[in-house]
Amino acid sequence: MATIVDAYRKIRDDMMKEAMAGAMTPEDLMQLQELMYRTNILETCTCLCKSAPVTTDVRVMGYHYKLTDAYLMCLLKERCIGEPDDEKKKAQRETALENLRQVIQDRRKRFSSFKAETQEQYKKEILGMFNTVLPVWIQYRDCYTAI
Repeated sequence: MATIVDAYRKIRDDMMKEAMAGAMTPEDLMQLQELMYRTNILETCTCLCKSAPVTTDVRVMGYHYKLTDAYLMCLLKERCIGEPDDEKKKAQRETALENLRQVIQDRRKRFSSFKAETQEQYKKEILGMFNTVLPVWIQYRDCYTAI
């Protein structure tokens, strides 16, 4: 996650300089807006990973997981702003969304009866979940605005 978000931040910061100088095309502005959006999502996911409790207490893990799960479910209903779509692009977007939906549902099933055997297991599993979901989410986002 850190490598991608760092790369996005650098591109975003460079583009912000252009925007402040008034030297942006509408296409560049769309890409900047997408970079800002992705950076925010990845930073929030990083916070959710780092704040994952190190415990076997089901109540504590359950509350954190509810926050995490709600956030991931919002990714399935996020805004769909991007390049105009033709039939090919529309089919590509639908396929990418279905792939994302399947990955998230698979991870939800894995957590439906989760019981941590060690203090660190929950945190490790949450990190694994994000490392699985976020690349698929980025592929989905690239169907709207490629970075």
